[in-house]
Amino acid sequence: MKTILVPTDFSEHANYALDLARQLAVKHGMEIKLMHVVEQPSAPYITAVSGGMHDQLGNVYVMRFIEKVKAQLEVITSELAKEGIESEYQIKIGNPYRNISTEIKKEPSELIIMGTHGTTGIDEMLVGSNTEKVVRNAHCPVITLKGPVTLEDINDLVFAASYFDRGEYMALELKNLQQLFEAKIHLLTINTPSNFLSERDGMSNLLQFAKEHHLQDYTVNIYNDLMEEEGIRHFAEDRQADMIVMATHGRTGIGHLLSGSLSEQVVNHADLPVITFPLRAKKSNPVKDVVL
Repeated sequence: MKTILVPTDFSEHANYALDLARQLAVKHGMEIKLMHVVEQPSAPYITAVSGGMHDQLGNVYVMRFIEKVKAQLEVITSELAKEGIESEYQIKIGNPYRNISTEIKKEPSELIIMGTHGTTGIDEMLVGSNTEKVVRNAHCPVITLKGPVTLEDINDLVFAASYFDRGEYMALELKNLQQLFEAKIHLLTINTPSNFLSERDGMSNLLQFAKEHHLQDYTVNIYNDLMEEEGIRHFAEDRQADMIVMATHGRTGIGHLLSGSLSEQVVNHADLPVITFPLRAKKSNPVKDVVL
């Protein structure tokens, strides 16, 4: 991995993401790409602050805000340069998710790090967050975190999987992440009442995956819980793990609504940092989902 994309709004959570990116950049000689998206102010807001001179003063407002953002990003890149970290930034106007997605497709980064507050209740059902959308659709690993992370304290990664299709690609991504953090991998399958597998068969699947793809420094684990998402979080807490790793199919539209997204649930509810990576390899034929 050579480049890290860090979307930032200069919030506390965004700064947590930037700090982890900084630590990884120092350790592995990686470049950081910063992105800030200026959301276009709504017409009612511009009218209220401009006394009716909508277009002219609206443009002035946006340009002044961009200058302020540019100054903040210049300070950050200057500080990164003092640590020998190569960095660049860009400022976009519009919807954060759309701009991040466009950047990913145009100049693919190898890792995205984002801060997130998480969502619950009706917000989770109806609104969703930009972070969730990036997790669902990114074509590279995404690290989401809700608090500060010290790289030296990352020693145990929980990799939760109940299926091993695309095993070779899955194992390759897992090895890359293990190397990035120099950590032990805890392979995990969750048993639930509605999706039960005997411990003998579950352990056999995990061991076969590990041996077939020559994994190193790992454990295999079966954990029983009522719900898969809760089981992943509870196992990570019991193991005192430092990060949760999950693969995602990146379903969208009706396919996403019907299947739900375990990865997004874990990103929302887990206190630990979560790393997600897509099972859609760049050279493969993606699964066709029904989209709205």
